[in-house]
Amino acid sequence: MTSAGSIDANVVLRLLLNDVPEQHDLAVALLRRSGTLTVSDTALIEANFVLGRAYELTRAQQAEAILGLVRQPNLTASIEHFEDAFALYLLHPKLSFEDCYLVVGAQRSRNEPLWTFDKKLSAQTDAQRLTADAIKASGAGAPTN
Repeated sequence: MTSAGSIDANVVLRLLLNDVPEQHDLAVALLRRSGTLTVSDTALIEANFVLGRAYELTRAQQAEAILGLVRQPNLTASIEHFEDAFALYLLHPKLSFEDCYLVVGAQRSRNEPLWTFDKKLSAQTDAQRLTADAIKASGAGAPTN
């Protein structure tokens, strides 16, 4: 499959929101007339952030919008990563999507644990809170000053 390029968060938002009709129409035309377009994880994370903060979509609405878009046949994206991240995001309302994405990334790449100072994240997921005791328990050695 030949790539027809990639789209940024602004194009993603115009496709989802149709809040700027002229730009929406151009984005739809690109989607229909091009080959396969790529949507980077960064563009999707940024778009999701804007959907929640600026447009006040609920977590479920954010998931429906982003997942609906990335499942389009002429778009290439990390579909499974986003499905897993949204599942975690919907399950844990106190966690940010970005944190859920990071936890899933560590799991999928087998680079666990995800070390964090975030108490909420480590209490609600497989992330490991970074403390001197945790370092000792992991066998990574004692911290140096």
